Amino acid sequence: MSHPILPVKSGILLLTLALLLVFFKGPNLLFGALSLLAVTLYYFFTDNRLSPAEIARQGHLGAHLFLYMVLCSSVIWATAGEEESHYWIIYLLPIVTGASVLSLWRTLGLCALSSLIYLALIPLPVYLNPAELEEDLPEFLISCISLFIVGILVQSLAEQNRRQLQQEKQLNDQLSANEEALRQSLKKLRETEDSLRRQDRLAALGEMSAGLAHEIRNPLGIISSSAQLLATAPSEKNDSDLLTVIQEESCRLNGLVSRFLDFGRPQQLRRRPCPLNSFLTQIVDHVRSLATPKGIELSAFLPTTPIELCLDTELLHQAVLNLLLNAVEACHAGDRITLTLSQRNNQVRISIEDSGSGIAPELLDQIFNPFFTTRAQGSGLGLANAHKAIDLHGGTIEVHSRPDRGSTFTILLPFEENSHDTHPDCR
Repeated sequence: MSHPILPVKSGILLLTLALLLVFFKGPNLLFGALSLLAVTLYYFFTDNRLSPAEIARQGHLGAHLFLYMVLCSSVIWATAGEEESHYWIIYLLPIVTGASVLSLWRTLGLCALSSLIYLALIPLPVYLNPAELEEDLPEFLISCISLFIVGILVQSLAEQNRRQLQQEKQLNDQLSANEEALRQSLKKLRETEDSLRRQDRLAALGEMSAGLAHEIRNPLGIISSSAQLLATAPSEKNDSDLLTVIQEESCRLNGLVSRFLDFGRPQQLRRRPCPLNSFLTQIVDHVRSLATPKGIELSAFLPTTPIELCLDTELLHQAVLNLLLNAVEACHAGDRITLTLSQRNNQVRISIEDSGSGIAPELLDQIFNPFFTTRAQGSGLGLANAHKAIDLHGGTIEVHSRPDRGSTFTILLPFEENSHDTHPDCR
């Protein structure tokens, strides 16, 4: 109970008892006042401070109810004269206190004890006068029945509250258990995710290592064969040719390692304003010189309105060039390659569509993995580097492909995030 309510409740109780004392003071006002004062003070120092459940937990409930019954009986005795006391209602104090924590049978026993004590304290002349007893007996019985009714109602309400509290406790325990189980499940899930990430990294490392070993083995084999020929068949002409082969394969090996290091090395974007229309035109013109001799038609569709972005031109050049070169490798004579630039929904779209051999559906999830390639002479780093370059710009690459129908690679770059206002390097 909140503290502001306690004085109000105590004041009402004291006022009620005082009024009762004024109207039914009995033969001795002093004894009645002292007995009421004793009950009130005991109430203030027990029930007003501790709940019945707390008193029961401390093991003092029996002594508490006994003292209550003694003090209440003293009030009945002090306010009874030639007629019975009108303070029978004071027995509700111990009854309510006991009923709130006792079982139903013990509550009924407490009510019966209170009723018997009350009936025993009725003055003897009342019992000896048949006429008066007949007139007052219903009143006595009503008082006793009222004690039973209040005791039963309070005990029922307290029992319902206890059951409700027990159910809430069980629900709280269940929720705590579920929360702990969920916490353990999340912990296991995180551990599983970490394990899967480690496995994925190990698998990717194994795939990269296998690809790198495969790519290195070929030039190393040529270098080794050339060196053996130099050792077994010395000739000035052969020496010059073999040394040239060794030099070329060494350069090839060095370039492969450099591309691998470029993929693994952390990169910082060096942004600057880039007019995409002219920028893409230069790349298309450069690749067209490789596509036209193979009978492949390469064209570009660029908007009339210039589009300018703030980006790392070297990385974007590498990404677009790799996608165009892959398209050329996938096409044959008579096929077409189309580059389209557009802006839509705060995104810049660079789409490269070809009518070449396409990509099998089961390979689409692997084409951006380093060293994954379907060509005998490919390093498998072109698409991986392109994907990394676009990802560094906060963009994505989408792929749509059908075998023997061609492929479409679409670069999506955020337009607002690359504006001059958000990148001080471009101001």
